[in-house]
Amino acid sequence: MAYPIICTTFGIMDAYRIPAPRIARVSELMARPGNKARASVTIARGLLDAADALAGEAGRSALIERALRLYLRHLMRRARHERELALLETHAARLNTAAARALADQAELPAE
Repeated sequence: MAYPIICTTFGIMDAYRIPAPRIARVSELMARPGNKARASVTIARGLLDAADALAGEAGRSALIERALRLYLRHLMRRARHERELALLETHAARLNTAAARALADQAELPAE
């Protein structure tokens, strides 16, 4: 069975596509405990200042890590939902056809 490419958006970000088979791998990676790693990213100055103002004692890194974790969970939840919906729609068409045939085979009740 070919899995659809799931398209989702978050806020004002452009659509980000998650191939359905990759969802399990991303979920596995997020659940795995591990050491922290350095990452260099470019962020708008205003956004960085806002993060610093909110971060408090936990720090900027903790805030950004939490935001990324929430965003990835959002993408995965949405991708799973859309995949399940596609599967339901596929099966619904077949079940609706079978139900229509069954209804066509039924005898009509006489009027009272």
